[in-house]
Amino acid sequence: MTKKKGKKDNESEIKEPVINEEQKNELYKQIKELEENLLISSAEDRIKSLNTLGDIFFQLQETDQAIQYYEKSIEENRTLGKAYTNLVKLYNIKRKEAAWAKDDEKLQHYLNKMDMLLKMTKDEIRGL
Repeated sequence: MTKKKGKKDNESEIKEPVINEEQKNELYKQIKELEENLLISSAEDRIKSLNTLGDIFFQLQETDQAIQYYEKSIEENRTLGKAYTNLVKLYNIKRKEAAWAKDDEKLQHYLNKMDMLLKMTKDEIRGL
């Protein structure tokens, strides 16, 4: 007996909720405020702002921007948390896009990024 692949198999993909125009405008307003505050924030507030910016861009499905802010957050503060988790998700999205596009160079790039993130996670756990 073989299992038929149907719609449910494809539903396991990551799907973000649809955002209406009003919500988008509010999110872009928040982005502007957060980016302005980055220049004057304390280190702890800066990390929170970077992560929030990553979250907002992730919600807007602007993957490259989200990656940029999460990577900056981790660069400035290697504490394990949501930035690591979301980066894994985003790298996976980019890896899948590269695989679908048959772009071996990009595919390898995101596999390498995932490996580096895993190494950083292990180093952080070990206290290195």
